[in-house]
Amino acid sequence: MLFLSYAQEDWEVARQITAKLRELGIEVHDWRGRRGGQFIRDAARAISRSDGFVALMSPHFLASQWCLAESEVALQREHDLQASNEDRVFIGVLEVAETPHAESGFLRARDWLRITAQSNRDEMIAALVDTLRRGGGTVSQRPADDAADRTAGRGASLFRNRREELDSVLHGLTNVAGPHFWLAVAPPQLGKSWFLDQLRAEIAGRAVPWTTKLVDLRVQPTGLRRDAGALLRQLFEPLIAPAPVTARNIAQAISRSRKPYLCLLDSGELLPEETVNALRAELAAIYRYVHETRARDVRLAFVVATRREQGWLGVMPDPRLVVLPLTEFKIDVVMDALSDLAATMGRGLSLPELRQHAQRIHDLSEGLPALLVPCLEWIQREEWLEPTQPEIEELFTDIAHPYIRERLLSLDSLYPEDDEDLPQPQREQRDEPLRALEEAFRLLAPYRLFTMSHLRNHSESDPGFNAALAALNWSVEKMWAAVSASAVLRRPQYEPWQEIYPAIRRLLYRYFYSSAEMRAAAHHEARKFVEIWADRQRGKEQVIGLLESLWHEACELQLTQAAEMEERLNDSARKLSQDLRSSEAYTVPELRAFAADRMRNDAEFQRVLDDHPWLFVPLASIVRLPGDGATI
Repeated sequence: MLFLSYAQEDWEVARQITAKLRELGIEVHDWRGRRGGQFIRDAARAISRSDGFVALMSPHFLASQWCLAESEVALQREHDLQASNEDRVFIGVLEVAETPHAESGFLRARDWLRITAQSNRDEMIAALVDTLRRGGGTVSQRPADDAADRTAGRGASLFRNRREELDSVLHGLTNVAGPHFWLAVAPPQLGKSWFLDQLRAEIAGRAVPWTTKLVDLRVQPTGLRRDAGALLRQLFEPLIAPAPVTARNIAQAISRSRKPYLCLLDSGELLPEETVNALRAELAAIYRYVHETRARDVRLAFVVATRREQGWLGVMPDPRLVVLPLTEFKIDVVMDALSDLAATMGRGLSLPELRQHAQRIHDLSEGLPALLVPCLEWIQREEWLEPTQPEIEELFTDIAHPYIRERLLSLDSLYPEDDEDLPQPQREQRDEPLRALEEAFRLLAPYRLFTMSHLRNHSESDPGFNAALAALNWSVEKMWAAVSASAVLRRPQYEPWQEIYPAIRRLLYRYFYSSAEMRAAAHHEARKFVEIWADRQRGKEQVIGLLESLWHEACELQLTQAAEMEERLNDSARKLSQDLRSSEAYTVPELRAFAADRMRNDAEFQRVLDDHPWLFVPLASIVRLPGDGATI
């Protein structure tokens, strides 16, 4: 990762350089206007984790106290690295505006690469990356959709990554009866790119050799995203060049090869829906032609990884894509990783001890690959000693806060389509939409399910959210459109309400509400609104309101009055069930049975009651049969 240091006034050129670096496969730390407060402490941590420091030199840079402070930290970091490698190069300078060398302090002794002219910008950026690499830096080579991809080298030894998902897809692809078309969908940081790389490697080793082609849209020219024909040529280039790109020609080439063919498409969210539709139609035609050739062991398979399902789902054209949601790692995966780590370090830990450590690490990271690796490295550094609660909180601050601020809630992460889905934000005003979106996610993080009415409710009572909307001159409807288009929501979404991806929601909830008091207050306010909202509903929506009200109350009581949980929840469950009203479609007994069944399958609700395991089943029974006084 490179730490990019620049003055606020040079933001536009910094944005262009960041985009070019990411095209080259370089992860960039970008503070995006967050200076102030504890920034120097946070910047020092980020610089200490970086592979290189790049100063965007200009008169504005020399006038910025923040840039000078960052440079001092970078110099110290370089000195530390040179203690073990005297040739280590950590600091690079790109001159983005005419700047007097004599006034630049210790940076004047560095080789400045001048990119004041647009014509040589790409050449100079590539030269800088080469300098840092030759100087001993470990700047990453491949662009990574998520941190799981960046840690894949280490992660392969730490995690038995996604074995079940890989086996499901491999079985489908290698079975004549299919399914052969797959949609791997997940929010940022869940390892989609790693998954495609691993799938490609494993299928290449099969007894029947496959021809594979991986196209990563992040490193392709942007014009390709709107040209289905050009994209098709990229996907089948090993077979058809220079033949005309037609479905029939491609199918004939696959048949002549006598090998099955696998197309892998990464970052599918970058394609507009019209390109997706055109590409799907062409792939369906090729699939039919290949099937008609009746060639033995020959087939076409297609796997796309995407943050959003836009346009990819649907029955037509055939074959439809089978959805494969990539989830966070479960605790058993963490257990396996810890077991391997313990064996490597010669630690004789019992199964209960391993599970205790695994539960702690899983709670810290929410099972997100981007956070699991540093958590395991921390256990290794601490020699498996039992951490104190303050140490756990400090670790969460160290690893989760920068990840959330700089990567998860960056506009490039939320809207990889270069902001097309934001309601017309101007490029030079990117910080303002980001701050407003953070306010929206802060308010929504306590809710498992939400609608626009949730945002509207908070717009009437939360000054911070109101100020953020006013600064943009946005309506609640505009903010709702931005939230709904973001990449951190659960996909595919089969209900009219929205959900933040659960692991990410839990992470954001802990980030925005850092104390037990704040968390309890957030659930208290959420429960009050959900009860009002549910009272206006009938049928299925009222049932959803019942369950969410109980869940919010359980979360609040767990933090404040755990001893009263059984009595309070039983009373609430009885009242909420008695208040259910029939609709044209469902009777009250049907709604109660639906609520009880849904509750029994709610693993997250059950986890809230882990300290009260005897409570959950009777609570669901009360929802189903609340007793006398029920309203039919």
